[in-house]
Amino acid sequence: MPTPAEEQAFLGPVLSHYHDDGPRLIYADFLDESDDPADRARGELIRVQCALARTSDDHPMRGSLKTRELELLQEHQAAWSAHLGEMVVGVEFRRGVADAVSVDAGTFLARGDELFRLAPVRRVRILDAARHIGRLAQCPFLASVRELDLCGNDLGNGGVNVLARSPYLTRVETLDLSFNGLCDGGVRLLARATGFSRLRALYLTDNGQISAEGVRALAESPHLGGLRVLDVSGNDVGDAGVKAVVSSRYLTRLYTFRVYANHIGDAGAAELAGSSLLRRMLEHNPNLDLRNSAIGPAGAIALVASPSLARAKGLNLSGNYLGDAGVRAVAESPHLVGVKRLAVRQNQITDAGAFVLAGSSLMSRLTYLDVSVNRLSQKGVDSLWYHRRDFQTVLETSGNLTYQENVGSQDRVAVP
Repeated sequence: MPTPAEEQAFLGPVLSHYHDDGPRLIYADFLDESDDPADRARGELIRVQCALARTSDDHPMRGSLKTRELELLQEHQAAWSAHLGEMVVGVEFRRGVADAVSVDAGTFLARGDELFRLAPVRRVRILDAARHIGRLAQCPFLASVRELDLCGNDLGNGGVNVLARSPYLTRVETLDLSFNGLCDGGVRLLARATGFSRLRALYLTDNGQISAEGVRALAESPHLGGLRVLDVSGNDVGDAGVKAVVSSRYLTRLYTFRVYANHIGDAGAAELAGSSLLRRMLEHNPNLDLRNSAIGPAGAIALVASPSLARAKGLNLSGNYLGDAGVRAVAESPHLVGVKRLAVRQNQITDAGAFVLAGSSLMSRLTYLDVSVNRLSQKGVDSLWYHRRDFQTVLETSGNLTYQENVGSQDRVAVP
C-alpha cells in the first residue's frame, strides 16, 4: 500500500487537474507495480472508471465495465476507505479516487479538517443538516467543498435563507437542495445570493412547491449565469417556467434542464421545441425525458417537429396524454432518425396508434419500446411484436386492455 507521502504525491496532480485522466492513469501505473493485490485492484478501478466516464450509455463495452466496477468495489472498497473509520457514513469512488462522502452534520462540524486531510474529496453529502444549519453556514470547512449535497434535509425556506448568507460557499460548483420542502420564496433567496457565482449545477428536484415564479427568479439572476445544469423536476413550474428558462439572457450556457413531472403541457413542450436550449441539451445528452408532463397531441406534434430531435437517441414521453394523434406524430416525424429507445407508457394509445407505430420506419429502428398501461388489444400488441426490429428488441406491453391474454407475448419479450 502506498505511504501517505507517496499517495499525496499522486493525488496532488489528480486534484489540480481534476478533469484530466492523465494524472490518474499515472497513479494507476504506479499501483500496478505494488505487491499488494488491493493496490493492483485500485489501479484497475482507476482505468475502469475512467473508461466508464468516457463511454455512452449504449456503448457495447459499458455493461462489462459496470460489472467489473461492481466486482472491484464489492471486494476492496472497505479496505480502500478503512482509514476514514467511523467518520463517514459512505464513500464513493469516482474515476478511481475517493471523491465523495456522506457524513453526519455534527461529525462534519467537529472533524471536517481531519476528513479533508485524510480524503480530499470534492463532494460532501451532509446528513441531519437542519438541526445544525446555523453552525454549518458559518463553518470554514465548507470552503473545501466543491459539490455540496443537502438533499432530503427538510431545510425549508428558512434553512436556505441561512445557507445563502454563508461566506464559505463561494467555491461551490454543485448544490443539491432536492427534497427540502422549498417553495418560491426559498428559490428567490438563492437567486439573490451573490456567493454562488461559481455554481455550475443546481438541483431542486421534488420540492413540489416551486412554480414558474421561482424558476423565473433563477432565470433572471445575473449571479447564476454560470449554470450548466438546472434540475427542477417534480415541481410545478408549468409552461411559464419553461419559457422563463429558454428565453433567459443569463442561462445561455445551460445544457441540462430537467423539467419532467411538472405539467408543462403543450405550451411548455412547444417552448422547449423552439429553443436553442433543446439543441444544447441533446448535444450533451441524447436522451430526452419529458415523462409526466401533461403533454397532449399538440405538444407532441410541436416537439417532434423540432430539427434538434435529430440528435436524440432516447425519448421518454410516458405518463402524458399523447393519444393516437400524438403517437402518430412521433412515428411519422422525419427528425427521430437516431432514436433507438421510445417510452410512451400510459398515454391513452389504442390499437389505431399501435398500428401506425408498427408500420413506421421508426419501429424498425427501435431496440426498446414501452407501450404498457395503454388501451391496446391483443391485435395492437401483436402488430408491434410482428414489426419489431429483431428478436432482441425489448417490448413492454403490460397493463393494456387484454393484459391477461398478452402473457404469452410477454414471455417472448427479450430481456436486455
